[in-house]
Amino acid sequence: MRCVIFGLLCLALTEGLVRVPLVKKKTIMEERGLLKEIMKHSQYSSEQGYTEDLTNQDDMGYYGKIGIGNPPQYFYVHFDTGSSTLWVNSIYCKSSACTYHPLFNPSKSSTYHTNNQPFSIKYGTGSVVGIIGYDTVTMGELNVTDQKIGLSTSEPGNHFARPLHDGLMGLAFKPDEGTIVDTMIHDGLIEEPVFAFYLSSDSENGSEVVFGGTDPSQYQGQINWVPVQQDSHWQLVFDGFEVNHQATGWCESGCTAITDTGTSLLLCPPQYVDTLHQMLGAQQDQNGNYVFDCSEVSSLPPLTFVMNGAHLHLPASAYVLQEEDSNGYCSSGIRNSHEEYRNGLPYWILGDVFLRQFYSVFDQGNARVGFATLA
Repeated sequence: MRCVIFGLLCLALTEGLVRVPLVKKKTIMEERGLLKEIMKHSQYSSEQGYTEDLTNQDDMGYYGKIGIGNPPQYFYVHFDTGSSTLWVNSIYCKSSACTYHPLFNPSKSSTYHTNNQPFSIKYGTGSVVGIIGYDTVTMGELNVTDQKIGLSTSEPGNHFARPLHDGLMGLAFKPDEGTIVDTMIHDGLIEEPVFAFYLSSDSENGSEVVFGGTDPSQYQGQINWVPVQQDSHWQLVFDGFEVNHQATGWCESGCTAITDTGTSLLLCPPQYVDTLHQMLGAQQDQNGNYVFDCSEVSSLPPLTFVMNGAHLHLPASAYVLQEEDSNGYCSSGIRNSHEEYRNGLPYWILGDVFLRQFYSVFDQGNARVGFATLA
């Protein structure tokens, strides 16, 4: 009886969510004729909330399918808390990076309009230039009308050519920049000003982002909340960093970090990255990259982030990438961040290596992020 009651409770609590699936690389390849079978794309939409499945690209990126325009033109976009602009490849783009992606054609949408305002974004890797337009964005049965959208005209280099995504959906905590979450909040499309991620490991199915609340079936216990800086890329301050449950002293006065679903790895302040790998027993390969003996991963020490009194543990299976090379070595999932300090504190980026270990909640209404143990 207890299981039945719990199941009914979870159903009631998830009734108002918008779900966006995050799916596997193979799934997109199937859909685009790169593999024999067509993918089966599943979405769930309820009366008040929405969830989207996400594609897991070898644990290095998570993509969800959205529609833009009327009638919708469909694209796989990277859901990125580290940026604020929603943009897609367009017919105006002549860069080689756009060659093998679907291209948005505004002339085929009855609801598109623009004032031809330019935009330009430089990411940690890759950049994009284009114009701003406005149109309807569809996720399942959710329609976000008159949403600000970037249409790429140039994507220098090959960064956006190689990944599977056709654009990015910026989800930063930037209320003045017209993010899609702010449009949802302004138009009353979601019950709570909250969205949450479950990111699967090892290319498993089931990854998703939920808009309008959280899905209690995805986590257990309490959510550990950490305040974030207003108008930021979900930037927080944490209180300590431990290796094998021993304090390093690196965050004695605090460390700062952004919580970034758009970064695949865990990025450590550059002044500590070599020392950290030495403490973990990593070796450097002929290219200077840190690697671990794959057979010894189970014996490597955990990392601990102390956040607002909670101790969040990262096992070695999280920070060691599990793909084994011909010599039996696995790459480190830890790299150096591009800044030593931000706001006077050592600067980290908590990317997917970190976020896969937790159910991660982004609460715009209360300016905080939350991390909970996975169910």
